[in-house]
Amino acid sequence: MKKNFLVLSAFVALNATAQITINSNHLPGAGDLLYTRAATLLSDIDLEATGPNYSWTFGDDVIQADGLDAGTECVDMGSLSLVDQLFFNNPLFPDYNSDFGIGAALLDNPLINIENAYQVYKNSGGVYAMTGIVATIEGVPLNARYDERDIIYDLPLTYPASGNTHSVLQLEVPTLAYYGTDQYRNYVCDGWGTLNIYGQSFDVLRVKSTLVGFDSLSVNFNGLPLAFQLPKDITTYQWLSTEFKVPVLEVISSVGGFGGAQLTVRTADLGVNVNETMLNTWRVYPNPTAHELIVADGTSRDTFTILNSSGQVVKQGNLVHNRIDVDDLSAGIYFIRLNHEGSIRQVQFSKQ
Repeated sequence: MKKNFLVLSAFVALNATAQITINSNHLPGAGDLLYTRAATLLSDIDLEATGPNYSWTFGDDVIQADGLDAGTECVDMGSLSLVDQLFFNNPLFPDYNSDFGIGAALLDNPLINIENAYQVYKNSGGVYAMTGIVATIEGVPLNARYDERDIIYDLPLTYPASGNTHSVLQLEVPTLAYYGTDQYRNYVCDGWGTLNIYGQSFDVLRVKSTLVGFDSLSVNFNGLPLAFQLPKDITTYQWLSTEFKVPVLEVISSVGGFGGAQLTVRTADLGVNVNETMLNTWRVYPNPTAHELIVADGTSRDTFTILNSSGQVVKQGNLVHNRIDVDDLSAGIYFIRLNHEGSIRQVQFSKQ
């Protein structure tokens, strides 16, 4: 199995002399194991700053690395059921001949039993795209294709380039459950140059993507029909390199959808030194909270920073008796960043 390491974090850049080209072998494929590291933006940055031969520089005052994740496997299509393989490798539908699947967390739902859920990807034929979903819902194996492939990039990718797609998908267990999405994706490769991060430099392409539309979910819960339709608006900034199978840096700002408002920062695993043992001992509760947060295993030497869903600092200070008063915060989604002797962990919480 190939291993490709990623980190969740932020960007930096210098001058570049020639732009690169991203091909299918520079992107995830069957058998890859992808590691990501969460990161925290420490200050406001201009994410729209880009162009040809551009220098992006984000230092330690802008981004802080958090903990490494457990890794995401790109499952070979041969690992899926024979029905799924036939559905996504059918000579009658060559545009949907797919290469691998990645676990579909978007289908996680406490009301119904969903197993073996994967988003299916195509990384061949001149595109990197999502083609559909497979899942077992309440014991029933299901699969669904997008009516038009959700093309993330046309390949090969170089500056300048752009594309857009309108994709609709419906996954249904009659009388029991339904999941659907109707979305518009637009991407533009709007810059190239050098990204400097954690004291390292990478030749990159910069891609900005927007995904707007809505997600729908309905379930029959103990005879009671429950239905939801939520709009989503997601903007993603990526710095792509030929050295990793994932973006060197990725910042995702999302509003709406089943996840609510979130700001997510990722990077490839660049060998950043983070105290994983300390990070894994921290626990923040209650979540959601109305009045205060309690930090398990925190000390009076630790500091905290609370950011809103836009990444703006709204509160900071030292831990006092492992408790943080949040009465003055408005209801919404926040992120708390805990700092113990240079080790950082970020946790999302909700204020009621």
